[in-house]
Amino acid sequence: MIRSCLSGVAALLIAGPVFALDLAVPAGAALVYSEEPSADSYEMPTGPYANGTLPTRTVEGQVSVQVWQVQNPELTSRSLLDMLKAQVALQGFDTVFSCTTLDCGGFDFRFGTRVAPGPEMYVNLRDFRFVSTENDQGEALSLLVSRRDNLGFVQLILVTPDGQAPAVTQSKAPAPAAVSYATPVLQQLVGTGHAVLSDVVFETGKTSLSGSEHASLEALAGYLQQNPSRRIVLVGHTDATGSLDGNITVSRSRAQSVRDALVRGLGVPAAQVDAQGAGYLSPIATNDTEDGRTANRRVEAVLLPE
Repeated sequence: MIRSCLSGVAALLIAGPVFALDLAVPAGAALVYSEEPSADSYEMPTGPYANGTLPTRTVEGQVSVQVWQVQNPELTSRSLLDMLKAQVALQGFDTVFSCTTLDCGGFDFRFGTRVAPGPEMYVNLRDFRFVSTENDQGEALSLLVSRRDNLGFVQLILVTPDGQAPAVTQSKAPAPAAVSYATPVLQQLVGTGHAVLSDVVFETGKTSLSGSEHASLEALAGYLQQNPSRRIVLVGHTDATGSLDGNITVSRSRAQSVRDALVRGLGVPAAQVDAQGAGYLSPIATNDTEDGRTANRRVEAVLLPE
């Protein structure tokens, strides 16, 4: 079950007869360690190590363990975990506990929790991150992420209810093409923090995209996929025809149309993109001419801080 929107990434799939987890990891990631699912228990951390104790909750069921190594100097431990956490949340898992290095308890946390053997799994005591999650279907999932030099390490422990042993499948898609920061939209976005999507056009009162190909969206999708820790807000704008309330509704719908094109059509993780509307409150041209009104009917991408 590899989704078409995952083109350009390697995909990790753990699927059971009823419950399923579908995660995308960066192209070039390699599965280096795997424990076949077996009836077992897992002491899942629920808080930081403190006062000589690591708080845990015993989770029982079919326990599987995987370790992935990611060779990419641009991906930090934070961006690796953020990429996975966003996907996990979209699939119904709620965070139980999340921490970073010293906040976790440092050395004591690392040696107090379950870690796959080395050299496949490595935990840098100065740079690791952890999250434990669960869903309302009885599944529990923890992720432990760390880095050493140019190599990232991702440990995944999944516990499913008794009798729901997951089947594990690995599939690799072609590596994505390099993102060109010379494109106008990315020059503006990275250089100034915002960019008008100039080839995204709307008619007066309309909220659907005109045309089927938009170079600015292709460039934006590539940037977000290769920078999973970055997020943007798409802000819709209108001309000054009609009421403010009506125009805010229209502008928000336009931004949502662009968000749908990025997420559903181009495979951008939904957690990286938000959509809002400003109506006619921020024109970039006069509303007294048709050309000016056309320019004002636009969507801008605003880059949020990491």
